[in-house]
Amino acid sequence: MSGPDPRAYRRTIGLFATGVTVVAASDGAAVVGMTANAVCSVSLAPLLLLVCVGRTARLAAHLAPGTPFSVNVLRTDQEVLARYFAGGWRHLPRPEFRFEPWGAGHRLVGALASIRCTIDRCLDGGDHWIVLGRVTDLHDGGPPADPLLFFAGRYRALAPLAAEVPPEVVGPDGVSVYYEEWSAAPPAAPVEPGE
Repeated sequence: MSGPDPRAYRRTIGLFATGVTVVAASDGAAVVGMTANAVCSVSLAPLLLLVCVGRTARLAAHLAPGTPFSVNVLRTDQEVLARYFAGGWRHLPRPEFRFEPWGAGHRLVGALASIRCTIDRCLDGGDHWIVLGRVTDLHDGGPPADPLLFFAGRYRALAPLAAEVPPEVVGPDGVSVYYEEWSAAPPAAPVEPGE
């Protein structure tokens, strides 16, 4: 059974805007990193996230259960690092960056935020591994900054909101809790009292 053209699929799924991260694991004394935007929160109990790693990526050789890794959320001014760790850097010298020890793994210094994990399991995802990570620590990268985004094949930045979000749609943790349920079914007929 044939489906859509893979290039058309890539263009279409690219219209789903994402953040950009550098995923890093240790290779002995060295740190192996790759750019990833296929990162997703999975569960709060237990704390799990997933990241998709191409089977041919250097990082794929470090995907044993129990292996520590970090997901480092990039700032808008770190686009150069996204390009470097994606293998698209063709310039010398390489951009400046530094990983520092963080528990049994490493985190990218200067990232907007970092999430430390250990590999819980890896699942078959076609030409990628779906890596399920158990979250073990969090790091706030410091002063607030805008995240680097990826949309339609290009790196992007946030634009200011046209208006503030009304306070009644924001929960106590600052996350928007507004949503609208929708159904294609016609509304039920009103029930008269006594029926």
